[in-house]
Amino acid sequence: MINDIISSKKFPPVLLLFGAEDFLVELDAKKLYDAACALDATGMNCDVLDGEQTSLDSVLSIARSYPMMSEQRVIWVRRADKMSASKGKKSSDNLAQYLAAPNTTTFLLFTASLPSANGIGSRVTRNAAAAAKKINALKYPFPLLLQKASWSEYPQLKEQQAMQWVSRRAADSKIALPATAPEIFISRCGNSLRDLSMELEKLKLYVGDRTEVTEKDVFDVIGSSREFNVFELQRAIGRADAAAAMKIATAMMTADSQELPIIAMLSRFFLQLYKLIDMRLVPDQAMVSEQTGIPTWTLGEHFDYLDRLGPIRVERAIHVLREAERTVKSTSTPPLLIVQMLISRILDSK
Repeated sequence: MINDIISSKKFPPVLLLFGAEDFLVELDAKKLYDAACALDATGMNCDVLDGEQTSLDSVLSIARSYPMMSEQRVIWVRRADKMSASKGKKSSDNLAQYLAAPNTTTFLLFTASLPSANGIGSRVTRNAAAAAKKINALKYPFPLLLQKASWSEYPQLKEQQAMQWVSRRAADSKIALPATAPEIFISRCGNSLRDLSMELEKLKLYVGDRTEVTEKDVFDVIGSSREFNVFELQRAIGRADAAAAMKIATAMMTADSQELPIIAMLSRFFLQLYKLIDMRLVPDQAMVSEQTGIPTWTLGEHFDYLDRLGPIRVERAIHVLREAERTVKSTSTPPLLIVQMLISRILDSK
């Protein structure tokens, strides 16, 4: 459905996306929003609204307005389940009237978390009466939207489906996974597509310019357990938890010599934090993400790391990491000792 809409450039006047796989909901909503906004050369007719900060009547007021110097207005209401919507006659009639004759120059997109609506998609085909009863029991305005607007449900993926999704996601990122990788990811991360996507992002960063991923790469990133890998080491250092960082680094180095990957990943981490120092007051998260290379969903976590470590330690860490890389390549000092000294110098509070 989504790909058909994007390829045809024929956007329905009102569309609701919801379901247990909220990560897929967000991904497809972003694809639709970007594709629709691409048709607006002015950039003045695209709005992303937070349901917790708006009302249904306000949304409909914008939807009824005509675009400026463009053929289409695009409105994406995220977290529409948080949107204030009175059940009073006026508001009810307002939505019903809009759905009966929607503005043909507006693409109104709602995304929502509706746990009580889980399974409606399959029930519609299997048992229409049961589906209607379930729809009518939903919080307003969703019964009306499900009855009068276009919608698509994203049910929870089963394990095999999640593994297939991992393979497709990796292919889209131009990396070739070993056949065992999806199963390893699922066994370590579960079926959460959001968690799986984050692990794939880590893997892509870890292998750099390489497109062929080995099973060893996968285990290096995820770890033989989720407790001991380079990203957990990064988190421990970000929290300034020296004891945890030493424990993780020692376990990693005991299992396999990983001093260069550790130094490379920590160097990238601290360069990102260094770039973040001057961007605290920038309100546009997308811009901060683009400038620093930090995914938007982990910006808050990285700001916390910056607060804990402080700019002085961040800047010092960059120099310490460069020295450690030279030491690894030019001396016979035991690698474990180099990594341990590296962590101690980074987290030194002086």
